Amino acid sequence: MSVTLPDLPGIIRRLAPHISTDDTLPSINGIYLEATGTHLFACATDRYTFALTRHETAEDTASAPWRALIAKSDLTALKALFTGRRHRTEHTLTYEQAWPGAEAWLSVSDGDRALQLSAHAEEASRFPNWRPLFADALAAEPRLTQEAHYSADFLARWHHAPAKRHEPLTLWSAGPDKPLLIAAGHDFLGLQMPIRHDSSAVDHRDRTHLRTAWTDALTTNPGSNGRVLKAA
Repeated sequence: MSVTLPDLPGIIRRLAPHISTDDTLPSINGIYLEATGTHLFACATDRYTFALTRHETAEDTASAPWRALIAKSDLTALKALFTGRRHRTEHTLTYEQAWPGAEAWLSVSDGDRALQLSAHAEEASRFPNWRPLFADALAAEPRLTQEAHYSADFLARWHHAPAKRHEPLTLWSAGPDKPLLIAAGHDFLGLQMPIRHDSSAVDHRDRTHLRTAWTDALTTNPGSNGRVLKAA
């Protein structure tokens, strides 16, 4: 039950920021892997953001499907396998289970070295059902016609989402209370939950209050030389 990936370090780099740090939720304390026989899906979430990648693999429906979780505690050892490589190297993931119910293992090899990790099969079986979440977000029409609120810290997690330099992110949302969908290319999807707007808060951040707060500064321009900055 093996799959070979051309850029396993890149997958980990894109997903690691989304791993949950809540030790009471072991099913999301790592990177979830799911092999279908034609693709390997990898994802991570802490319930506030959810990142998903897919990768074509050599067709092998006879040995699929299998599911594993690379625990966050194993990532340090796994990253050590990547060090010292100046060029991109293929890595083969091999899922091993002697019989149903036996402990499952995940072997990661670069051709010269191999690392054997627990597949954390029980935790993987309890990973959130990601397909309907992303299916609903993709099917929804963009309807973000009023202000929405998002954590800047969580937005920064998407810095490594693009697989290629300068690849843009595509974003839309079905509303201010719906997840923001983020796409990078055709093989990366993400979801980010908005911050719930507190209508009773004194420090309002809706458009009306923001316009009022900024009107004087934006309409008064002492000493202007008349030049206008053009958009890039």
